[in-house]
Amino acid sequence: MSDDSLDCIRADVARAATVVAPQWPLSSTIAVNPLAGFEDRPFDDAISDAAALFGSRGRLTLADYRAALAAGRITIEALEAAWHHRYPDIRPDEVSRRVDQLLADDRSPEPAPRDRAVTLAEQHDHAHGSGLRAEIDSRISDWCARWSTAPDADAYWDGWRHEHRSTWPSDPAAALGAALDRLGVGPPDQRAYLERHVAALPGWAAHLRWRDDHQPDTVLGHLAACITLEADLLTRVSAPTLGASIPPAPASPSTGTEAAAVWHDAYERVVHDELLAAIAEGSEVARNPAAPLAQVVCCIDVRSEGLRRQLEAVGPYETFGYAGFFGLAARFASLGASIDGPGATDQFPVLVSSTTQLIEQPAEGAEATRRADRELARLRTAAAIDDGWRAAKYHPIAPLALAEAAGWVAAPVAAARTGAPRLTAWITDRLPAGRRSAALTEYDRTHLAIEDQAEVVLGVLRLGLVDDHRGRPRPPATLVVLCGHTSTVDNNPFESGLTCGACGGNGGGPNARAVAAMGNDPAVRACLAERDVVVPDSTWFVAVEHDTATDIVEVLDQHLVPTSFRGALDRLRSDLTTAGRAAAADRARSLPGIGSSNDQVRAVRRRGRDWAEPVAELALAGNMAFVVGPRTMTAGLDLGRRVFLHSYEASTDPDGSVLAGILTAPLVVAQWINAQYYFSTTDPEIFGAGSKAVHNVVGDVGVLSGPGGDLRRGLAIQSVRAGDTLLHEPVRLMTVVQGSCAHIDAALADSEVLQRLVAHEWIHLVARPDPAAPWMKRTAQGWQPRRLVSAPDQARP
Repeated sequence: MSDDSLDCIRADVARAATVVAPQWPLSSTIAVNPLAGFEDRPFDDAISDAAALFGSRGRLTLADYRAALAAGRITIEALEAAWHHRYPDIRPDEVSRRVDQLLADDRSPEPAPRDRAVTLAEQHDHAHGSGLRAEIDSRISDWCARWSTAPDADAYWDGWRHEHRSTWPSDPAAALGAALDRLGVGPPDQRAYLERHVAALPGWAAHLRWRDDHQPDTVLGHLAACITLEADLLTRVSAPTLGASIPPAPASPSTGTEAAAVWHDAYERVVHDELLAAIAEGSEVARNPAAPLAQVVCCIDVRSEGLRRQLEAVGPYETFGYAGFFGLAARFASLGASIDGPGATDQFPVLVSSTTQLIEQPAEGAEATRRADRELARLRTAAAIDDGWRAAKYHPIAPLALAEAAGWVAAPVAAARTGAPRLTAWITDRLPAGRRSAALTEYDRTHLAIEDQAEVVLGVLRLGLVDDHRGRPRPPATLVVLCGHTSTVDNNPFESGLTCGACGGNGGGPNARAVAAMGNDPAVRACLAERDVVVPDSTWFVAVEHDTATDIVEVLDQHLVPTSFRGALDRLRSDLTTAGRAAAADRARSLPGIGSSNDQVRAVRRRGRDWAEPVAELALAGNMAFVVGPRTMTAGLDLGRRVFLHSYEASTDPDGSVLAGILTAPLVVAQWINAQYYFSTTDPEIFGAGSKAVHNVVGDVGVLSGPGGDLRRGLAIQSVRAGDTLLHEPVRLMTVVQGSCAHIDAALADSEVLQRLVAHEWIHLVARPDPAAPWMKRTAQGWQPRRLVSAPDQARP
């Protein structure tokens, strides 16, 4: 085979692999849009193309939309507006006629799911009643599970050839080319045919895409294994030279899809317009407190909205939203760990590159040294226990022996965790592996220049901490609080996704601690003063961490707080406790199974430690909008933990560079999260992980439904649905900006990704330059007025 042919095969493999998004390991979950590879086309086309390839559903069912209409969740006005959106010049009488037809039509607006493109093995199965496709899936899935969990595994194709004594060429591209040739798949068809094999086992393909970054040619080797096996099986049952014609892919569904798009447009329009109307009505009267007790900078995560709202109700606190790594893209090593070892984590979104490394070390003083020594001894004991447990738990065979040997201990423990989760959690948290660190530590920041540290702190201050809503200078509050977040849950393989779906499943506590230390460093403050930003001695930076499963907020590094700030810190700690309890009680209304418990806060806080609880918390379920602007836009509004809130002051961003950074990084990550929840809801089997009840963990790789088969991707159905009730409404992310439309256009011009998301309607982008201006929507044709529909009288779920 010529070099050009091999290059063509490699290129087609790379393109075919994009029909699935990479899937990170369980310990470092990153939320992804499962149809990220389809963002180069309009949203409606992407749904249809994905349906043809995967047999998937990209919208709700007709029954869902009719139920929403009956409940007032969809209105006739919204349906009319949806038709106008598709046909701007349509006459009013034609709109009414079309709406009447839509209401009278009982046909499903979506094609029957699971009708997808087939491989030659499936074509043979359909014609002869054989089970070739099932055999391919079984053997490939079994190999993927063993290969992906094996330590120091060979390259995928090398391992497959050795395991199966294959006589195909050692070069995976050559082997794949030879197999395609035997199957009669020529160069014009090979990319489409490779896509079908990717779509046949999309979960494993998604994980192998992630592995490709660490072990090149993994996806190539996977497809070589799939198609050489297919060629071998078909050769066994057919003529040696197949010369088969490729079965055509199902046509992209068209019948009823326009109706589906209209239903869904109306469904989105009502919830989005309700938010826009609330902002427009409330932003003129809401103001930040003139003398806040503290300025609290939280992650933009939708769960922070509930805590911010409750804290502002407790006292005159000023809250801000910022990406939860606080602008510090660092690799962190915990106490006693190596920067390149298992105790190190990348504490930043995958869109960002690491800029430094920070190593935890004992603080100054003899007491800190003594505590650090005790902590290191505890960590060594816990690590030894954990290593032995993981070795048994993740080995393909050892769990059976572990169950036999430890079952007499594990069974009572499991029962206790289920029957008395709070008591069991209290006990296990005090064992070596679970006990929280009592060490007095800090981070070594010598690897990061003072000027760079000042830039990180300046990024926080520019959110509006040192300027009022009109851009006039002012000093920061007595306490500047950096609030990271984490989530404490037991027996949940998706735990890292609850902690943070953007930063590899790592909590924001280390970032908050490090940035607070920078803000308190006299050298950093001197550098800031040279840039005309003065942080007075009367201000102290404090790090805290919000546990989103319990709504308990812990103050970190209290040993570093000077005596003169202790009074303010005590008030802050008390108010955070009050706000956390209120936030937990507020969440209780939406959590399935809480019911009318007498102590709803306690009921909420026990869920994460209960092994029998499939929904420890709802995480980012319900997310539907990304608001960029000052807190005055949303202060006083109950946003129901559904909105990402990113602080932004247009008056301090004359060139639009800050806004561009927000739109091309945090917004993109929020869209990944939104799309993951969207598609896990519309099709929990194809794009979601199915039910937790039948999950089996495959090492750190992922979960299976049952003993084998394809790796599951996306969210478990319990994360998005409770029976017939939607815990997440699948609506595309609406981005709301209070800032210059010209600056938004500049950001669009410089970002191909952002252009695609807006032009192809993967997100809705709405903006206004100031509170007095009307809303405008950015489309592929430019800015257009955004007319709002009336909100329904009935409360939404």
